[in-house]
Amino acid sequence: MSHPHPGELLPDVTLATATGQPVRISDYRGRRALILFFLGESHDAALLELLRALADRYAEIRQEEAEVLVIAPDARTAAEAIARAPRALPSLFPVLVDETGRAHRAYGVATSGALYIADRYGEIYFARVIPEGGEPPSVEHILSWVRFTEAQCPE
Repeated sequence: MSHPHPGELLPDVTLATATGQPVRISDYRGRRALILFFLGESHDAALLELLRALADRYAEIRQEEAEVLVIAPDARTAAEAIARAPRALPSLFPVLVDETGRAHRAYGVATSGALYIADRYGEIYFARVIPEGGEPPSVEHILSWVRFTEAQCPE
């Protein structure tokens, strides 16, 4: 399955939060850099640990004019991610449910976790599919990419 690569625009999808509120990827264009965090079907411990670390550093991420969107393949995975977070995750950043698999297919991550970092115009700078048991990037690495994308858009 093919996935979007650096230099391409984020595929635009609309998903709902656990409370049913629609969130569209393109709504962030021109406003914030995006960190798209795809959870796989396996509830991988390393991905959930990274999710906790992102939650712990969320204030710093927001200072960088970025937003985190967590995309779970189903409501059960979303609920588990929220339960394992150190705080009430939905009050920090949206956890979106991809029950139909549309977003996971559009991003080429049907069963794996993945991380995409795009500038505020939707251009992808970092893309990594993270197979079960794979090592996700650190929060420091993610923040360095967010800072780099902002340096490319100095307006």
